[in-house]
Amino acid sequence: MTIVTKDSLQLMLDHHNPKYVEAVVGRALTAIFKFQTEDEQTSNATTHHNGVGFTGADGYGGSLTAKYWMKHNSLQPWMIEKWTAKTKSGYARLAKYHRQLNDISSK
Repeated sequence: MTIVTKDSLQLMLDHHNPKYVEAVVGRALTAIFKFQTEDEQTSNATTHHNGVGFTGADGYGGSLTAKYWMKHNSLQPWMIEKWTAKTKSGYARLAKYHRQLNDISSK
C-alpha cells in the first residue's frame, strides 16, 4: 500500500503552517538518517551506495539536519529552505526520498 508519494510529500511541504513543514522535514530526514550505516551516521557522509539512506550529494546536509532535529526538535530556516526548495523536476529536494519514506511508513 502506498502512503507516501512525491505528490503527497510535496503537498505536506507546501502546507501553509511553517511549524508543520518544519516537522515534516525534520521527521523525514531523521527517518532516512536511521537507514544510514553506523559509519555513515558518524562521518556525516554517504560512503555505501546501497540504495538506502541519503544519496552522496545529500549525505552531509541530511545527516547534520537530522542530528539537529533529534537534538533540538526544531530546524534552522536555511535547513528547511534547503529541503523544500524545488528542483528542476518541480518537486522539493526531499521528495526524491518518497519511496524510502513510503517503505518506512509501511512498517
